[in-house]
Amino acid sequence: MTKNVALALLTVFSCAAQNVLPEGTKIRVRLDQNISSGTAEEGQTVELTVTDAIKVGDAVVIPEGARATGTITQAQEKRRMGRAGRLDFSIDRVKTADNQWVPLRYTVTKKSGQSHAVSTGILTAGAAVVFWPAAPVFLLRKGKDITINRGTAFEVFTDANHAVSAGPALPAVSAASQSPVASVSGNAAISITSSVAAAEIEVDGAFVGSTPTTIQLAPGPHRIMVKHGAKSWQRMLQVNPGSTVTVNATLQ
Repeated sequence: MTKNVALALLTVFSCAAQNVLPEGTKIRVRLDQNISSGTAEEGQTVELTVTDAIKVGDAVVIPEGARATGTITQAQEKRRMGRAGRLDFSIDRVKTADNQWVPLRYTVTKKSGQSHAVSTGILTAGAAVVFWPAAPVFLLRKGKDITINRGTAFEVFTDANHAVSAGPALPAVSAASQSPVASVSGNAAISITSSVAAAEIEVDGAFVGSTPTTIQLAPGPHRIMVKHGAKSWQRMLQVNPGSTVTVNATLQ
């Protein structure tokens, strides 16, 4: 047991030294939608958001507000004779700052012969529910549909190492915790909000985070796209050196 822990720590330190996000890194994500057994369909995509940024050294590998996705694995509405509905979903992957997907699993150590639990729902797998915004109504109730509330948070773990890109990235920072003043000389600070919370932001085709957030952009023209599901908004923005711009995207 002690030997296994030592090897795990050695792996973490080695990955950090090589700018690699190690397998087994804990990530906290929250639901961006309500899910109900009365309306959900098996195979439907579930949208989630990372609540805390994940760093390797000083580099943000998975920004706060990054997108995570899952899949409805079981959905059946309430039935006759007082039988409750059935509902469960998986949390499959998370998007990194360099626009790559990393698979996820529900335990800190990988079970023998398994990768991430795509075929197993998060409730069936016993993943940690770390926060719910109201009563935990996903518990079975006789004769009722099951609902998992938007804002419910879960702890999951990366299921593969991820090498951090050495190329330049557009840093996304939380608008609540950072000043909108650009930290790089000559760059502009662009504060982006949207009519739909936790919408994805793309700059020049690259994912940079979710609303609301503040990003830094180099001077020049940039294409800003904000989207959430089928709704989207986009504009060409001319960025002036050292400026501060607020963008409010109304998704249609």
